Amino acid sequence: MHDKSVYTGAQPDAEIFDISHWPIVFIRFPQLGMPDRTNRLLNGLTDFLLQQQRVVFVWIPARHGHEREPHEEEKQSTRWMKQYKTELRHWCAGYVYLTTDEEVRASLSTLFPKLKKIMPFPKTLADDPEDACKKAREFLALPVQ
Repeated sequence: MHDKSVYTGAQPDAEIFDISHWPIVFIRFPQLGMPDRTNRLLNGLTDFLLQQQRVVFVWIPARHGHEREPHEEEKQSTRWMKQYKTELRHWCAGYVYLTTDEEVRASLSTLFPKLKKIMPFPKTLADDPEDACKKAREFLALPVQ
């Protein structure tokens, strides 16, 4: 098994991912105009899961809102989720969503219970990066299910 405090995979896309707190990964959800954004995001997530280390993803939502995601990119993400569902369930210790936008927070809170079947790991909201790291460390400390 790898040293859990060190990321040994391919260098992640710095426009999207920040691994300076590994195994906590901050992810700036790509904006609509970013070239090849869905592939860049999914390739990075795949690399993290292939580390076979528990990881927490801290999502920083895009400004455009989920409802504006292009249909084909949504389908691509759904296919990825199906392809990597085992790895995601095994290696992802949780999702933390970093946002203070009340509308986004309300929408995510409503969505969390609906996602439990496909993503059984814990999900929560954070107010700032320090709060996100604290909650991510708590998820990492939970027993593996």
